[in-house]
Amino acid sequence: MSSEPTPTREAEQQRVAHPHVATTDAERPEVARPDADLHESAHPHAEQQAGNGPDAYTDADAQDPEVAPTPPQPAVRARGLVLTGTRGPVYGPVDLDLPTGALTVVQGPQGAGRSSLLLTLAGRMVPDRGSELTVLGEDLPRRRSVVQRRAAVAGFAGVDELDDSVTVGDVVRERLAWLSPWYRWTGRVSQERFADLAGPVFGERPLPRVQTVIWDLDEVDAMLLRVTLALAQEPDLLVVDDVDQVHDSGRRQTVWTRLEALAAAGTTVIASVASLDEVARMRWWAAPEVVNLATGPHAVPAA
Repeated sequence: MSSEPTPTREAEQQRVAHPHVATTDAERPEVARPDADLHESAHPHAEQQAGNGPDAYTDADAQDPEVAPTPPQPAVRARGLVLTGTRGPVYGPVDLDLPTGALTVVQGPQGAGRSSLLLTLAGRMVPDRGSELTVLGEDLPRRRSVVQRRAAVAGFAGVDELDDSVTVGDVVRERLAWLSPWYRWTGRVSQERFADLAGPVFGERPLPRVQTVIWDLDEVDAMLLRVTLALAQEPDLLVVDDVDQVHDSGRRQTVWTRLEALAAAGTTVIASVASLDEVARMRWWAAPEVVNLATGPHAVPAA
């Protein structure tokens, strides 16, 4: 018998010493499968980590509350919101869920408490005890001072009315001085400075000159100027009252278009109007949120 091992034994010894060198898939014993199954059960996401299961990974994320997308917090949430004055009810009860970064139109007849409701949402009025109101994530009236800094108002009679005898530059300078620290001097407002402030509000509409007297402004420019002064505060929430003070519906469309553009840029806008069919008669890029206010001492059912 020859002392040399046969080729068959050499091949067998190589397969035993180096099982992954010469063994084909067909030759691998089935006994290795339980180990693989054990490894998969110990690491259930191994296939996903390898990039072989993107669909399974997405499904797992959707079911995981820690990674699921959180819906945006509403800008305004109210439950049982009521205001009562010395002469009786002003508005309410009102329930609201108003979205962030959108335009909301509050429709209601004269005497339905539209102005008071908007001032309440801006932190300028206090509702009756028992009302639940959260604005920009802040509880009202407890966090009134915070909301007042984050919410601006425009168009309110007796609140932000313009002095007819002064110029555009004068009212802008006064507003900037009011918003600045007491020790900072506010100089004359140039046309360029006014354009920086008013450009986002007026859009493509020509800006009035800073030398123009308020008396000479038309209704649209006067309303947009009041909105400009409010936005100098850089608020998260803008409330605009009585858009009907621009009497012609065609010109009022300009105001609504500009308010819609401000909302599209990220500012939450809530504006009121007395006409109950205002939203139906105007043109919109996207349908606004609508609140039909049919409460108060002179309320009529909203159409």
